Amino acid sequence: MQDLRIEYREGKLIELSIDGISFSSLTAISLHHQVGETLPTVTLTIPIGTRERLVPNPQPRDNLRIIEK
Repeated sequence: MQDLRIEYREGKLIELSIDGISFSSLTAISLHHQVGETLPTVTLTIPIGTRERLVPNPQPRDNLRIIEK
């Protein structure tokens, strides 16, 4: 995990994203990070059937180049 963003406004979760992947239908968030550890542990509880995607949307193919050997 390189980037973690948690935003609350007026007591409501507005955004939770980890490395660019957004989660919007959470029922619980747990974060554990001890001093000196390199990576935190994040536990998310997501209701079944919310159709959350655990991978980012594919990049547009317009940006790809064909490299010939």
